[in-house]
Amino acid sequence: AHARNVPLMLDAMATSLSVYSERFGPYQFRQARILEFPSYATFAQAFANTMPYSEAIGFVQAVPTEDQVDQVSYVTAHEMAHQWWGHQVIGADMQGSTLLSESFAQYSAMLVMEKLYGPAMMRKFLKYELDRYLRARGSELIEELPLYRVENQPYIHYEKGALVMWWAKEAMGEAAVNRALQRLIKRYAFQPAPYPRSSDFIALLREEAGPQHQQLIT
Repeated sequence: AHARNVPLMLDAMATSLSVYSERFGPYQFRQARILEFPSYATFAQAFANTMPYSEAIGFVQAVPTEDQVDQVSYVTAHEMAHQWWGHQVIGADMQGSTLLSESFAQYSAMLVMEKLYGPAMMRKFLKYELDRYLRARGSELIEELPLYRVENQPYIHYEKGALVMWWAKEAMGEAAVNRALQRLIKRYAFQPAPYPRSSDFIALLREEAGPQHQQLIT
């Protein structure tokens, strides 16, 4: 009965399937579906071909206006991206593993948002991510690790990860970043141990980006 944001979710799912299949590799299932659950919790998650999605952050939210960031579509695209990053490629259980899942899902979702809303909305979204990152790092109690050594620190692998990956796309070109991601999938998708590390991705990115961007990557 909660039909308010369902068209946004379906559009985001369809666009995600198209963008990710084209730029990263094929989708591994015959279906993709969202399950609504009550607002006892407020999160979405990705299981194999199925995404539990709280009514509180999707189905009963106000439909976003033209000048607002569409979080419903973004969350849907992010969870769809986990069908590649987290379900096809699984990072080694060590520092940097969430770069290979959450940061890549952030980047992937932003590609979908750019296709749906254009570059102007992306500037607004990046500012939103930057504000959240800066607020969170201000309350860091231990240390802010580099992105490639992140230890399940959400403000690093979500907000900083989104900013860094998008900046890499803009600075080095989307083709170079996506080629590195494609090679990571080709090498590690559905593979048992040894699992990929963040340093494996960085090595691929260095190869694809060329000598002019090595210091930038460092």
